[in-house]
Amino acid sequence: MERAKKRIHYLFMVLISLVLVSACSSTAEMVDAPAEAVCTAIIDAKCVRCHYKTRICDALGTKSFSKWKKSIKFMVKQGAELTEDEQNKVIACLISLPEGSNVVCK
Repeated sequence: MERAKKRIHYLFMVLISLVLVSACSSTAEMVDAPAEAVCTAIIDAKCVRCHYKTRICDALGTKSFSKWKKSIKFMVKQGAELTEDEQNKVIACLISLPEGSNVVCK
């Protein structure tokens, strides 16, 4: 009986490890489809008024949350019309996108 418990415990640990490894090593984009659509809509409507998406694309994966927040706040001071909610959504989106993401790089 003790051996069966150990085997179940071992299999459970292997399963958890596999789930964690697959979640951490996924090359898929980290934002889900609805969030991606919101992000794309805001960027297309508000950000590309002043600059190309390539500028945003080049910064993906290079900025921390605080740096993205600072950049967005600076853009608002420069005249970007983003509500606080839109700012938060764009920051969350940009921090979660991998380099070369289709959301802003295509």
